[in-house]
Amino acid sequence: MEFEDFKKYVEENCRAKSIFLPKVTTYITDQINSDENKVYLSPSQIQYEVKKAWNDALRNLYAKLNSKVKTKKTDSYPIKVEKWLADMNELEILDEFTDSIDDMEFE
Repeated sequence: MEFEDFKKYVEENCRAKSIFLPKVTTYITDQINSDENKVYLSPSQIQYEVKKAWNDALRNLYAKLNSKVKTKKTDSYPIKVEKWLADMNELEILDEFTDSIDDMEFE
């Protein structure tokens, strides 16, 4: 499964993004507003950083899964996608990912 298809599937089939984005936005905003900070970010720059963090989290999850999902080079793309989805369901990846995002705390 290609990363963009994986990203779309995760975003459409779990609520992790709706939990992640506000948490990271708050964290970055708090960091910027802290007394120790000497950097200013505009709202669009904050939004960019949040999206970047989301993509990084998805890329890490994708890499972790990529080593676990066994596909053959001769498999057609739809077969590879089916194997990915089957393994993701079997490993309960979306539930675990959502739970880990929900438990995520910043200090």
